[in-house]
Amino acid sequence: MGKVLVTGANGFLGQRIVAALRRAGDEVRAFVRPGRGGALEGVEVFAGDITDSDAIEAALADVSAVVHCAARVATTGTWEEFAAANIRATRQLIAAAQRAGVKRVVHVSSLSIYAVDRNGVTIVEDSPYESEADGRGYYSRSKLAADRAALHAARAGAPVVVLRPGLLYGPGKKPPLARQSFTAKGLKLLLARRDYRLPLTHVDNVADAVVLALRAPNAIGRAFTIVDENIRQEDYTQLYRSASGERWRPVYLPVGAVGTAAKVVERVLRLARRRSPVTYHQIRRATDSATFDCSRARTVLGWSPRIGVQEGLGQCFAALQSR
Repeated sequence: MGKVLVTGANGFLGQRIVAALRRAGDEVRAFVRPGRGGALEGVEVFAGDITDSDAIEAALADVSAVVHCAARVATTGTWEEFAAANIRATRQLIAAAQRAGVKRVVHVSSLSIYAVDRNGVTIVEDSPYESEADGRGYYSRSKLAADRAALHAARAGAPVVVLRPGLLYGPGKKPPLARQSFTAKGLKLLLARRDYRLPLTHVDNVADAVVLALRAPNAIGRAFTIVDENIRQEDYTQLYRSASGERWRPVYLPVGAVGTAAKVVERVLRLARRRSPVTYHQIRRATDSATFDCSRARTVLGWSPRIGVQEGLGQCFAALQSR
């Protein structure tokens, strides 16, 4: 494969991608923000800002492939900040990679780009884009636009592959219990239905998919959903409690009542020209579940999840306890 440039290489997912590429025998150049490359060993580190076109051009010198997983994922910030980091940076990286003769660009996207228009729907890669991304916040809106830009570039001839991982978890951070959960006096309050399907993806399984996407002959120009398991919330809650050793009782909040309350708050704040911290759309997306079909990744990339949910949760809590 030659030298692979990995943007966001010092992040939760980026570090695992770097490790997977090194195991596969690839030479890696890690693109990180200045002063953020300390956790990376055995690779060439390039410090720069992903929004800086000159830095991008320099980082692409002598590179055969690119894995783009840098993104602004903060819960705060202006739309301009998200648009610059997630949309314009993606466009300029792909364009610069084409000019540099890069053979393949793997763009790491998100499941948030898909529309979940009803509970229980099955999602494939050709399912519609989310039409209400504004209701979910700047991150989802910008990731959708970046996904669209990457596939537009692919249709125009750029050697782009898009991966859409699920809800990421793995060693290095505490795994999520639900899309939305709260702690109160020995209880875990879950804003979810018991049969909600959590689209979980272990970071190492995504890293495996990246390595395959760089090599699969028929991957260019296509998008791939990468979800390990569409596990029921109730089943996952039991596995989580067992793996963590924590003692608490789950309480499933009435999602209909919470959603109605969110609608009222939104209308009141809209009249005051203020943005609601939690929207009805966000609540609906956290409670109306989908089954994500990954058969394209299995047949075209040859991907399958190497680490299951039970093993993955065990890894997470073992790592937390060893700190």
